[in-house]
Amino acid sequence: MKRQFRDSLLISQGNFGFIKAANVVLITSRDKEKVCTMKEKELFNWLKDRFLPDLEATDQFDYKDAYSKEHDLYIELKCRKTHYDDLLIESIKWNKLIEHKNARYINWTPKGIYSFNIQEIPPPTWHVRLMPQTTEFENTDMIPKVVAMLNISSAKEISRI
Repeated sequence: MKRQFRDSLLISQGNFGFIKAANVVLITSRDKEKVCTMKEKELFNWLKDRFLPDLEATDQFDYKDAYSKEHDLYIELKCRKTHYDDLLIESIKWNKLIEHKNARYINWTPKGIYSFNIQEIPPPTWHVRLMPQTTEFENTDMIPKVVAMLNISSAKEISRI
């Protein structure tokens, strides 16, 4: 399988029947899908193994989760337990990513992996929503956050390429 990074999009040539990252298997047959929950570390490893060998993890509290020096690419990763056609992004993350000419917001859901090229999609409509301060850690106090929804139709589905 030949993998390339072309036109600021993650592109892979070839087909494979499944994708495996750690203990996670996503069957990519169009007829059936078997999914397990993926964590951001596993998504990071999947991207590094298949597309960006030089990908480096950033600090846990950074606005981005990963950076590729070779492609000057900034990446924010999210793993969702449930698939939605509209995926949430916080304005604080969007505003930091949009400052870079090459940035991606990559989401894993049980139906696929979606890569949003932040510079190529129109700015979303923002609204305030009461949400937990963090979802991965112990601080679940509800706070107002400025968020928007990005429809997967504006993303490139990269788990099947």
